[in-house]
Amino acid sequence: MLGMPQRGLHRVESGGLDMRRPGPAVALLMVALMASTSGCMGLIAARESVEFLREPAYESLAEEKVTVIHEFTSLIDYTEEFTNRSTFQVTGDTTEINVYFKASFELSRLVGGSALDNETRYVRATLTDSEGMVQWEQDVSEDASPLEETLQPNPSFAEGEWELDVKARGAGDDITGTLRDNFMVMVTVTNSCVQYPLVEECS
Repeated sequence: MLGMPQRGLHRVESGGLDMRRPGPAVALLMVALMASTSGCMGLIAARESVEFLREPAYESLAEEKVTVIHEFTSLIDYTEEFTNRSTFQVTGDTTEINVYFKASFELSRLVGGSALDNETRYVRATLTDSEGMVQWEQDVSEDASPLEETLQPNPSFAEGEWELDVKARGAGDDITGTLRDNFMVMVTVTNSCVQYPLVEECS
């Protein structure tokens, strides 16, 4: 009717074509309709629609860590050697291997030095590649501040199983528990990989 206000009507103006991709709700509705009405062909079309909406994959980096931490808690620990053997895989995608090392002989410093220090207290760590070549090692009987070394492919790493071997001897104050020899070795292996959106792990 002329002169009467038009309720419920809204005017929409468009200055051109909107080339943006459909929103998530519209996309899901399209996928559901395709899958439910066209059988197998609908599933194929639905999958292609999802692939179209998903952001492209990109190259990323993934880290794997091998950590050996030990704290000596008693004087009796002097009588037995601590040993640990850890392994990890190195592939053609490995871009870098970083080694972090720290040792502290808190109790042994107070006990006093002797000619046998390297036999009664020590940390001996060796990193060997899959071809039996030693790539990194430390042999200390005194405090070692955090030491870091980065191994680079030259021109590539030996592929296969690498081994981190650690032997140590020390002791701790089992009365007050405040003075304890300790150490830490951490190997970080960095690999290149393909990261897909919405997927936590890359491959």
